[in-house]
Amino acid sequence: MAVAIAGGGTVKPPPPPPTPSVSPGTAKPTVTTPPKPVVSTRPTPIITRTPRPPCTPSTLSPSIRSDQTDICDLLNSNKIDRSSCHGRPDLESVAPWYASAAITCETAEGSSKVQFLRYRTSTDMEAYLDRAAKSVNGLGDCNQGQEMNGTWHTPTSATLGRKVCIFLKSGKFQINWAFNMERVVAIREDQSATSAASWWYKNACVLNRC
Repeated sequence: MAVAIAGGGTVKPPPPPPTPSVSPGTAKPTVTTPPKPVVSTRPTPIITRTPRPPCTPSTLSPSIRSDQTDICDLLNSNKIDRSSCHGRPDLESVAPWYASAAITCETAEGSSKVQFLRYRTSTDMEAYLDRAAKSVNGLGDCNQGQEMNGTWHTPTSATLGRKVCIFLKSGKFQINWAFNMERVVAIREDQSATSAASWWYKNACVLNRC
């Protein structure tokens, strides 16, 4: 159809755009998505370590001898982790301890460590406690974090042994308490005197007989 424009001739509309021709049999290009790489996940190996049975002699580090395990056998497992005990030959036959056997064990809650010294005779044990008590200045209340040289017992027992509480040169507060029948001295140290005293008040019965 022609369009008339005022003042002139007739203008024909522009021809339609050409239609692109597609040759028969020509397929559209196919886009191939590469497969995602498969990541192989291997399970993390679980290493199981068999703990050493409590109070068992062993030459493995940390080692413990049979005479040292004799001390371990006396310990109250509710207070002391007996599987953690190891020998302390540096406290044996050496000043000021002169113990015949010695071990160190962790407390049951794992918050600290306790040393245990065993003596051949009561005389040897008392001699150690006498040496420890030399620095005691007055008779304070150990339960209040003060130095003292006295004895201890439970609410239902007679005297179980001596108790010596001192401040070491390092500044730590040390509690020594003895079990006369077993000839064993337990030693607990702490930088805080009140912390050591509080622990002792709740856990003094570290031996089964107590």
